[in-house]
Amino acid sequence: MYTVDKGITRALDNEVIFVESLHGAENLALTRATYNTIAFCRGGRILVEVGGQQQVRVQPGQLLLIPVGKLVQPMMVSTDIEASALLISDHVLKSALGNQINIWNRAMYTKELYVVEDAGWFNGIEQYAKTIFMDNKQPRLFREMIYSFLRTILLMICEALMAKEEMQKDEDNSSTHDKEMFNHFLQLLSNEEQKHRRVSYYANQLNITPKYLSTICKRVSGKSPIRWITESVMEDCYRMLTQTDLTVKEISNAMGFPNASFFGQYFREEASVTPMEYRNEHKGMP
Repeated sequence: MYTVDKGITRALDNEVIFVESLHGAENLALTRATYNTIAFCRGGRILVEVGGQQQVRVQPGQLLLIPVGKLVQPMMVSTDIEASALLISDHVLKSALGNQINIWNRAMYTKELYVVEDAGWFNGIEQYAKTIFMDNKQPRLFREMIYSFLRTILLMICEALMAKEEMQKDEDNSSTHDKEMFNHFLQLLSNEEQKHRRVSYYANQLNITPKYLSTICKRVSGKSPIRWITESVMEDCYRMLTQTDLTVKEISNAMGFPNASFFGQYFREEASVTPMEYRNEHKGMP
């Protein structure tokens, strides 16, 4: 049910990964794109670029939260960094959070709150994590312990997120049904390999009209479904440009654009630079 290798524990069929130290964690950037990531900084400094544009600083005693699918580009990691990370699949995170997934989604996708300050309490939880994940003998109730452990951590994080001033502004008064449909829409976007599709495509997948999907998105998040689709498309573009050697034409084809010229225009309107300019600026960063 779990394996341990060089301080990296993979549990529940790789749906949960615990990284004891970010030092020497090879290919973690590529792996984490398919997981929700909780990283705890004990010492040193981290500067990352999230979503291809927003820069986020993480200091000792803070948590860095990155939802599934978000591109994270390290800008600066100090030599004295001490940090651990917990990677959780979307399926397990949703199961652990239950109805409180709305808090996570609102903070991560609508408000884009990626840092929890004053998270010293995570020190104790980290020690507990080591007991569960690094023990040579797997407990018989391991699966139940993992889910209980994850739910505790995630609820404490949600509590900290709700205390943020940004979460209390424009408080979400949408119905439970609207929130559920919006969460399904986000999941569809996350799972699609070719996200560059019409709103009607996603509405059909949800068995609702495009107009109703637009109403739900604006009511829950304040953004249109077109905006959500565009931002998700750009996330994949940023990732392919910085983490693969695919040509612009190959990326254009993979993303479902009619041609490379249209893709270049689309990208430039969003990023204010050409795909190659973005690649040259960001690829190979530490």
